[in-house]
Amino acid sequence: MRATVATAAIAALGLSIVAPAAASAAPAGGGAQLCVDRFADYDALLQWPNRGGQETFGIRPGQCSAWGPGDAGELIIVLAVYNGATVNIGHFFATGRGDSVEAVGRFSNGTEGINLGV
Repeated sequence: MRATVATAAIAALGLSIVAPAAASAAPAGGGAQLCVDRFADYDALLQWPNRGGQETFGIRPGQCSAWGPGDAGELIIVLAVYNGATVNIGHFFATGRGDSVEAVGRFSNGTEGINLGV
């Protein structure tokens, strides 16, 4: 039931994930970093399902995570935490050259669409 509700709600979230205009230098061996737009009304985190569900700490609006692993082809999931609920807002496959994504949008806006760009 929860998965159905979360899936149905995704279309109305009003969130986007886009490549940030400027990001800190990527680690030498690749990796991944998440930044949350300062106007967001949720925290977000990265999760690596193929590494036992390893996650970053919750990243607050206006902040960026530390660099985490990101081997070429590795699945990385972006989760949002809003009013106590955790929602999958997208995923990407690491390039192995350093990927930086930014979570943009607001749950409270109710606009459609989730975009993921790295």
